[in-house]
Amino acid sequence: MNFLRRSLAIFAVAARRLFSQRGLALATSIGLIASVAIVMSIPLYTDAVYYRILQDELTNASGGDETSMQRPPFAFMFRYIGSLYGLKEWQDVEQVDTYLSGPGAEALGLPIKQQVRYARTDNFRLFSANEAAYADVRDPLEWISFAFASDFEKHITLLEGAFPAPADSNPDTPIQILITDAFANELGLQVGEELVAFRNVESETGNRTVQMPLQISGIWVASDPAEEYWFYRQSVFETQFFVPEATFQARMTPQLTDEVAQMLWYIILDGDNVTSDDVGWLLNHISTVQQQAATLLTNTRLEVSPQDALQRYRRSSILLNVLLYAFSIPIVGLLLAFIGLVVGLAVNRQRNEIAVLRSRGATAMQILGIAALEAAILGTVALLAGIPVSEQIARVIGATRSFLNFTVENDLRIDMTLSTLRFGLAAIGVTLVAQILPSTGASRYTIVTFKQEQARTIRPPWWQRAWLDVLLLIPVIYGTYLLQQQGSITAPGVEGLS
Repeated sequence: MNFLRRSLAIFAVAARRLFSQRGLALATSIGLIASVAIVMSIPLYTDAVYYRILQDELTNASGGDETSMQRPPFAFMFRYIGSLYGLKEWQDVEQVDTYLSGPGAEALGLPIKQQVRYARTDNFRLFSANEAAYADVRDPLEWISFAFASDFEKHITLLEGAFPAPADSNPDTPIQILITDAFANELGLQVGEELVAFRNVESETGNRTVQMPLQISGIWVASDPAEEYWFYRQSVFETQFFVPEATFQARMTPQLTDEVAQMLWYIILDGDNVTSDDVGWLLNHISTVQQQAATLLTNTRLEVSPQDALQRYRRSSILLNVLLYAFSIPIVGLLLAFIGLVVGLAVNRQRNEIAVLRSRGATAMQILGIAALEAAILGTVALLAGIPVSEQIARVIGATRSFLNFTVENDLRIDMTLSTLRFGLAAIGVTLVAQILPSTGASRYTIVTFKQEQARTIRPPWWQRAWLDVLLLIPVIYGTYLLQQQGSITAPGVEGLS
C-alpha cells in the first residue's frame, strides 16, 4: 500500500512541477519536438526518394526479347519455355500451375491486383479445308499455334463473330477459334471459314500426323493494348489461335503427347505501400516462391520481377541515410546542447525543492522517478507532435531547389514507417537520458548538505580570487595599443595582421 501511495505521489509531484514551470517545460518541449522531427525526417525523405526511383526503374525496365514491354512496377512473370527445355504434357505442369495460381502468388506477400495464366502449343501447319488433301506437297498458309489465357474474353473486343464455344472430345468436330484482326487481313479470312491444322508428332510407335479441323468463330483486337493485363506485345499473338481452356484440355491434351510448348504465369501485385522496411522479407518471399516453382517443374524461371531493383533500392537507401545523418549530426548536437542547458536551468531552480523532498523521506530513486516521469511526459508530447512536423520537413527537403528556394514540385510519397518511428523513439531515449542525468547529482543532497554546499560556493573560486580574469585583459589592451600606434600587432618590419 505504501509503495502504491509513493508511486502516485511521484505522478502528482511531476505534474505540479511541470505546471509550475510552464515556460521551461514549453522550451524543453520545443527542443524535443525539433530533435525528433529532424531525426525522423531523414529516413522519411530517403525512403520517399528511393521509392520513386524504384517505381521509375521498374516501370521503365524491359526485357531483352521480342516479347518485352513496359510492365507495372510489381509484375512477376514465371515461365516455362518448352523450346529450350523440352515440350511437356499437361500433367507435367499441373502441379506448378496449381501452386503459382494460388498459394504461390499469395506467398509473395503483397495484395494481388491481377493474375493471368497462359499456355500455348508448339507450331502447326495451317491450310484451308479444301487443301487438306495436299498438305504434304504444298506450303502452309502459315505456321500457327493454339493458346489460351485466363480472363481473355474480358480484355478483347470482337470485331466480328462470337467467342468460341468449348469443343467436345470428338476429333472430327471443328474447333472454334479466335484469330487476330491483323492475321485475318493478311490472309483474307472470314468468320465461319473452315481451316485445317497439321502437326507431325513423334511417339514410341513412330511418327504420326495430328489433324485438327478448325472453324473461325471470331476476329479480335485488344480492348486496350496498354492495359496491365497484357503480358506480351500484341504482335506475338498474330499467329496464335485462342481457344477456351476447356477446348485445350478436351482436344489438345488427348491428341498430343507434348501439348505444352510454353506455360506462363503473370502476377501483378500492389506495391504502393512497400517501404525500405519491407524489402528484406519481400526478397525472401520471392526467393522462396521461385525455388518452390523450380522444384515442382524444373526450369520454371522467374523472368520478370522487381527482385534486382529491390536489392539496389535497399542498398542505396541505407547509404543515403548514413550520408544525411552525417550531415545532420551538428544540428542534432546543438539541439541536445539546448535541451541540456534548459534542463540544467530547471534542475538548478529545483535544487532546494529536491533537498526538501529528500529531507522529508523521499529516496533518491523517487527523485529520479519524478525526473524520469517529467521527461517521459515531455517526450511523449514531442513524439506525437514530431511525427507531422517530420513529414512536413521531409516535404520541404524534397521541394528544395537551392538555398531558401522551395519551388520544386514533387509527388514524393511521405509515409511513416516502423523503422522511422524507431528512429524517433531512439531520439526520445537520448533526450530522456539528457534530462535525467542532471537530477542524479541533485538527488544526493538533503536540506543540510545542500545548505552546506551553498555556503561553500558563496566564496569565489580561486581563479577569481587571483584576478586571472582581469589579468587576461592585459594582452587585449596591449594588442589594441599596438594596432592604434603602428597598425599591426607584430613587431616592426615583420608582416602580420593589420
